[in-house]
Amino acid sequence: MSSWLALPIVANVALAGSPPPKVVSFDEAIGLSVTTPDVRGAERAVEAKHALGSRISSMTENPQLYVQPGFRVLPTPNQGVELQASVTQSWNLAGLSSARKAAARVEEQELSAGARALALTQRLEAARAWIDLWAAARVLDVATREAALAGQFSRLVEKAAQASAATKADTADARAYHAEARLGVIGAEGEVFERGLTLSRALAAGPDPLAARGDLPAPTLPARPSLREAVRRAATLPSVQQKALAARVERAREAEEKAARGTSLSLGVFVQRDSPGGFVGFGAVGLTLPAFDRGERERSVMAARAAQLEGESKREAANAAADLAMAIHEVEHTQDVVDTLAGAIVPALSEGLAARVKIFEAGEGTILEVITARRSVAAAQSRLERARAANAWARVKLWLWLSALEDGKKQEKAR
Repeated sequence: MSSWLALPIVANVALAGSPPPKVVSFDEAIGLSVTTPDVRGAERAVEAKHALGSRISSMTENPQLYVQPGFRVLPTPNQGVELQASVTQSWNLAGLSSARKAAARVEEQELSAGARALALTQRLEAARAWIDLWAAARVLDVATREAALAGQFSRLVEKAAQASAATKADTADARAYHAEARLGVIGAEGEVFERGLTLSRALAAGPDPLAARGDLPAPTLPARPSLREAVRRAATLPSVQQKALAARVERAREAEEKAARGTSLSLGVFVQRDSPGGFVGFGAVGLTLPAFDRGERERSVMAARAAQLEGESKREAANAAADLAMAIHEVEHTQDVVDTLAGAIVPALSEGLAARVKIFEAGEGTILEVITARRSVAAAQSRLERARAANAWARVKLWLWLSALEDGKKQEKAR
């Protein structure tokens, strides 16, 4: 047998023997989303920054020790070993010590905001992936039921045709409807696999798709006035804080660079041994003045970057406020869609389908009318499941953002 012909057989055997997917609930998915390697790495970065930043010395310069051994050659009567040694210590008088510590603190705050922003992003991604997987699974259930009903209907029409109660066109329409329903199942199965793999990717759970367990989340949201207040506090979201802190980092680094190029004082002691028996000691005082180079070259890059980031942080704050306002609207809008589908469209279509089936059984309707009604009911049911998922996603997204706002308020108070 050709190896190329054997490949599909091997693939089918492998797929048939694959283990069932691991199932996770919504709460488990949210919990696992912040245990991914990138989130853990961001948290470790904050810890490493704090551990070393807390050990920054108040002294900005280390002592310098010079030793110069030598030998006096001439005049001959004074030949012997000679030695010169000096110790110097410099102090920055422009506030470099405090500037370094201030820059380190702001850098740590930026890393912390970045870690919180990444964790929020991961939670949102996992929540969206789980809800999309739930919706795909429910659509698959609808498609599977519809395919089973279509099969029963097709067999019923074939029996009717054998009794001359249905035409060949009717049986052909019924078979086509059954095949189309089976095709819908195949498409829904493919979406479930894709959504399961997307969730697995969001949780860094490996190359195997996951399955969703349980019903949709239904977090409790505050009243409308509290939501409007949340929009005004959008600047406390971690992504906005990270941008603002990044600008502060550049300003702090600029101040640190300016202080590093400021006035410095050096004090030292110099000793010298002269052969055959001399000994000389000196004191040294040095003062470095920023007469020419004040670090303009290096500081210009930091100042420009700070100005750019300050503009970006304001833009990020405006975007966050708009996103929160849109999320509030999405909760209300998607709930209206769910209510309309569940309370009006699906019941009306189901009632119409039941009536058309009775009319068809009485010999007064056509099979095409029944098939059209069945398709409409199946489409409306699938649409309802997706609408429920969209409403759940809107509520969860807003809930996660509100939780991040509360955390951001605590972080601001801590600073």
